[in-house]
Parts: sequence; C-alpha cells; structure tokens
Amino acid sequence: MSENINIEKPFHPLFKWALIASMFGITLWMIYLVYIQPQQRIGAAQPIPFSHRLHVTDKQIDCKYCHSYTDRSQFPGMPAVQLCVSCHKYIIPQHPEIKKLHSYYDNKKPIPWKRVFFQPDFVFFNHKRHIKLGVECKTCHGSIEQMDRVTQTFPMKMGFCVTCHRQNNASVECYICHH
Repeated sequence: MSENINIEKPFHPLFKWALIASMFGITLWMIYLVYIQPQQRIGAAQPIPFSHRLHVTDKQIDCKYCHSYTDRSQFPGMPAVQLCVSCHKYIIPQHPEIKKLHSYYDNKKPIPWKRVFFQPDFVFFNHKRHIKLGVECKTCHGSIEQMDRVTQTFPMKMGFCVTCHRQNNASVECYICHH
C-alpha cells in the first residue's frame, strides 16, 4: 500500500533569496562599521604618527608654534621638518618614529603628511582673518587638541560656514568666500 506523502519545502524560494540578500547586506554593513567607519572616526594614518593630544594638551605647546602662519597668512602652513627636529634632536631621539623624522630631515625631504581638511578650489578661506577675529581653531577643526589622529569632525560645506557667519553676524555675501 503506497501512501501519498506530501513533502513541503521548509521555506518559500523567495524567502530564501530575501534571507541571502539580507545576510549580504548585514555583512557589508559590518565591514563598513569595522573597517571603513573607524578610519573616518580616527583619521588617516600619517607617515609619522603625530598626537595633537600629546603635544598640545599634555605638553601644552601652542598651536601657533607649529602652525606659525595662521595669524600671518591665508594658509596655516604645515611645520617644517626642521621645527620638529629642533625638539626631537633631544627628546626621545632613539624612538623608531623619531628616527623616521630624522631620516626626512637628513635627506632634506618634507614629511608627506596626508591632508585631512579639504575645501573646493573655488572657495577662499583666510585663516589669518578668522584668527585675528578670535575664532578658535576648534570652531572649524573640532577638539583637535584631544586627537591622537586628526579627523575632520565638522562638514566643511557651505552650510556649516554660512551658519557660523550668521550666528556671529558676519557677512554671508558670496564674494567673501568665492572669488
């Protein structure tokens, strides 16, 4: 006697594909959270690790000591290798990262720092003007004095600047920033 056995599939085929797609999406999201997002949060790795927290907060070195052009130029300037070596000739000169610093100095090459803050070519930003008006670095750069690796904490977009200008009764005329 043969019985008619009806074997049902445990899942509808459409459900299987939805499950596979969901798992793929979750995997991509996890990759983003674990690998990509932390890089944005902690900043790009630099050729020589530099901690603003250590130098500015712990050692209390003024920002303008290294970025000496902020109040004299439209560009803040990156410190020359000679400036770094002037201290690190005596301070932990045998540290492997400081040896890298000395290598750049000895070969008369600038340190190829990776840029963190970007502005479009059509935007003119004058650091000197803002510093002379008493705008603190952290207004645009965030709490950089607490960062071991610099990251852009605020969006360097027009809306960010216009909001700040309006809050401080500064001009929002186009020609102020766009030349």
